[in-house]
Amino acid sequence: MTNKPARIVIIDDEKRMCDSLSALLQGEGYQVISFQHSPQALGTVRSEKVDLVITDIKMPQMDGLEILRRVKEIDDGIPVILLTGNASLDSALDAISKGAYDYLLKPVDFPHLEMVVNRALDFRHNELARLHLVEELKLSNLILQRRIGELNALYEAGKSIGSSANLSELLRQIVVLASTVTEANVGSIMLLDEDKKFLTIEAAIGLDEEIVRETHLPIGESIAGYVAETGEALVVEDIEKDERFKRRNQERYGASSLLCAPLRIKNNILGVINMAKKTGGQCFTSDDLRLLTTFASQAAVAVDDAYQFEKNRRRLTEFEILHEIASELPAIDSLTLFRSALVEKLRRVFPVDCAVWFDWDSTNNCLIPIGTHGETRVPLTESGKIDLTKADGYVVKISGKGLKTLETDDIQKLSNFMADHLQESKYFPRVKGAFMAVPITRGGELTNIFCLCAESDRDYSDEDISLARLVISQAAVLFEKEKVLLNATRLMTMGNMISEISHDLRKPLTSIRGGLQILRQRMPDVADESDFFKLAEDEVHRMNELVRELVDFSNPNKYETTKTDLRKIVLRASELISPDMSKRKIDFSYSFEEATWEVIVNKNQIMEVFLNLFINAVDAMPKGGKLSVNGLVERPPHRKEDYLAVKVTDTGVGIKKDHLPKVFDRYHTNKETGTGLGLAVVERVISAHSGTLHLESTEGEGTTFSVYFPYNP
Repeated sequence: MTNKPARIVIIDDEKRMCDSLSALLQGEGYQVISFQHSPQALGTVRSEKVDLVITDIKMPQMDGLEILRRVKEIDDGIPVILLTGNASLDSALDAISKGAYDYLLKPVDFPHLEMVVNRALDFRHNELARLHLVEELKLSNLILQRRIGELNALYEAGKSIGSSANLSELLRQIVVLASTVTEANVGSIMLLDEDKKFLTIEAAIGLDEEIVRETHLPIGESIAGYVAETGEALVVEDIEKDERFKRRNQERYGASSLLCAPLRIKNNILGVINMAKKTGGQCFTSDDLRLLTTFASQAAVAVDDAYQFEKNRRRLTEFEILHEIASELPAIDSLTLFRSALVEKLRRVFPVDCAVWFDWDSTNNCLIPIGTHGETRVPLTESGKIDLTKADGYVVKISGKGLKTLETDDIQKLSNFMADHLQESKYFPRVKGAFMAVPITRGGELTNIFCLCAESDRDYSDEDISLARLVISQAAVLFEKEKVLLNATRLMTMGNMISEISHDLRKPLTSIRGGLQILRQRMPDVADESDFFKLAEDEVHRMNELVRELVDFSNPNKYETTKTDLRKIVLRASELISPDMSKRKIDFSYSFEEATWEVIVNKNQIMEVFLNLFINAVDAMPKGGKLSVNGLVERPPHRKEDYLAVKVTDTGVGIKKDHLPKVFDRYHTNKETGTGLGLAVVERVISAHSGTLHLESTEGEGTTFSVYFPYNP
């Protein structure tokens, strides 16, 4: 696609109309060609690239409807705008039915015409883009069909190499056919690993199974390693007389004469074919080498095609798995079923004998197994949690020491870390073969680790790991979305129910509160001296606050958000509390570093947060002190991303160490008149805004509350 301006053809028998429309549209940056004669205009449409045609309906040689018909015959995608001074419903319907893009009345309203022209050109641009994509898709499908056809033709026509699309079977057939061609009794195919550092035997005849299983030959070593490194085919007539390879292969092949040819596609070495022990004890010759080299070239094509076939088949399976996960997730309502479904899907691509799903507990810095699949000794309940009646939970957990400094995106290092720790515990399976640990993150933070293992001679490949990461991460996201949707539906229902219950609760609470007030007025001495009376008043107040919170929770407008400057909310809250600060002789100060302080929040809720924090700070300094607000960008504990931080610091009495874990608990308070709901509300509101809190306090010195909001610079 090019960035050339759109070309517009204007057809009108009035020259002034052509000139005025041309001047208008050229001023908008379009290329405009105007005609007073229809045949000339159609000739240009036929011979040149045209994006839009604007024509008068009433023309001397050919009317606008005929021009419309002929333009559509030339290119049905060119939009045509018809102009007329004699409009009628019939002519408008006729024009639209024949494919006109729009139908405008003269005299033309230029702003309206500009809008219609822009819409028509957008339509033309989108249509051309769609057609371009369709052509690309057709071409891609054609290439894919041709490739599949070539593969099918190769497998059908290349019967001499093998008719199996299975790579293992194909390699076995190649070895058998190569040994027949060269009259060898011993042979093997060795393929390079993904890093092209080692050769392993993938198919063989006449070799001991142990040799086939344990051979792991570095490139450059022995005859096969030399051929794989240089790409040079070799015939060794007598290994005893060849100083380069003397006696190295005697133990493996038990022969003195050997052949080795590379499996090569262009400049890419896939592996080598080895032949030994020619029938009759004769030595291999250069003719034998030529035959093997020719056969190896044909075999390399078959091997490479089989590789591609396997990759395409695997890719198709991957897409099927992702599609199945997306379609089946809505019916999965438990984590246990979700994990089992994942394992069963992955088993279709690579072996999985055992799987363990860990939750990352950032507070206690440890990994907690919450689900297993296959043989493990982790005692779990039916819901998937650790069964503490059968095992100590802390014995089953894995310490996350060292995990925080580990780059979890490095699958190899993470897998080694998890494998080492699994080996140390009696509850987890021994890692004997293939093993991988796949991290699951949310918002850049580690949430889970999914470990997969299988008894296998080989480790999981990079493709296996990539597929597992893709499937597990996508499935986790989809499952999370399904849970959110389900929870949203439940919350909506619960909100309606809570609203009705709260309304009904307020009636008896109002009656009880009114009765207590009347009793206090009539019997003030009894009310002041009775602990039960004061307890009743406190409980009624607490119940009233709880009902207020329930009403707030069930009110959807309570959580409407807007983009707001966070600094304005903080300063407004300080203004509202300033009379109390003046009365207590508290010095207030604030500072905000340069940053983007606009955040999407519910202003009233965030105002309530800072009012609660300021009130608590004022209450903590009955004899005066300093209250400061410091705004900056920093990374909160246990997070890997920067947040907007607002730190509220006072020089008050501080919080006792044993009270720190409870400050955000509902109804926990150290004040005589407090309800214990303030900081609980703060935590709930900040969590609802995807933020976090951090508290630091020293008894007798002061307290700092750090409020963190997501930062989008």
